Amino acid sequence: MVSRTTRLSIVLGVSIAFFGVEIGVGFKTKSLALIADAFHYLNDVISYALALVATRLAKRAKGPPGYTYAFRRAEIVGAFFNATFLLALGVSIFLQAIERFVNLPEVDHPLWVLIVGCVGLALNIVCMLTVHEHGGHGHGAKAGPSGSNGDQLLVELNRIQVPGYGFARVDHSSHNHATPKDTPPAKSLGLAGVLMHLMGDAVNNVGVILAAAIMWRLSSAKRFYADPAASLAISLIIIGGAIPLSLKSSRVLLEAAPKDLDIKAVQEDLQTIPSVQEIHDLHIWHLTESDLLATFHCRTSVPDIKSWLDVERELKSCLGAYGITHVTISPELATMEDHGPAHDEMDCGVGSGSKT
Repeated sequence: MVSRTTRLSIVLGVSIAFFGVEIGVGFKTKSLALIADAFHYLNDVISYALALVATRLAKRAKGPPGYTYAFRRAEIVGAFFNATFLLALGVSIFLQAIERFVNLPEVDHPLWVLIVGCVGLALNIVCMLTVHEHGGHGHGAKAGPSGSNGDQLLVELNRIQVPGYGFARVDHSSHNHATPKDTPPAKSLGLAGVLMHLMGDAVNNVGVILAAAIMWRLSSAKRFYADPAASLAISLIIIGGAIPLSLKSSRVLLEAAPKDLDIKAVQEDLQTIPSVQEIHDLHIWHLTESDLLATFHCRTSVPDIKSWLDVERELKSCLGAYGITHVTISPELATMEDHGPAHDEMDCGVGSGSKT
């Protein structure tokens, strides 16, 4: 299977070549629709380069000192910048299209515009087929039991295994995560941004083709309104496509919990585990679009660390059913409650000074 970086490299090369042709013809013919599509291509070139670099960085196991997660979120950052660039471009084209409705210029050689639009559409279709990720290829969906394997997973819920923690001893079949859910497979937001660019470009090319055909075949002076009209439609398509990608990527960057994950349900499941008295300060968030992390405090009735290890295993097994395998738990043992006030009297060396 062709790697992400190879696919992005192919699309980047095609986009650079076509941008040069389209911008030249656009300025020659004075077609705003073609110029707008060309600058969209320029933005795509920058975006593809960002996505390519981000994908390469995300593969690095180690980052520089201080980057404890290396560059795992590099693709998310690239996707966010893609969306930001698209929003700025869409607004710019929108304003220029409005201005051209007021001062309508003629478009020279509409046949050239038509030919370039057709070539651009063909190239975009090829690039979309190159970049597209199919849902059935296993892109790391880790959410709980779902789909055709739901029944089989339900049978095994009482033997959930989390890497490094062995088999759970608690019956999880009554937990909220035991309910099958149709969860779509996780995809790369970096490639999703590129695919969104390509789909928007293809629609833009259709608009350019229609506008060029009207200007080429009709003789009325009003036929040139087709050019700013197509530009206006292109700007709205760009803005409409950029907003969802911006929201998705910013949600990951803001470390929000997955939309399809009920935090209260997770907390309820954890609190049904024997020896667990209370779960508080529960935080669940995305590291990447497919990796979930969690931290929380657990007040428990067990008196020592040896007994706590069994409880910890059950907690991590339960979270593993939700697709959360990176877990940090702060235990609050029963014996800690007896010695809790003593901590306040300890000199921790923070903000303290000698008294005379």
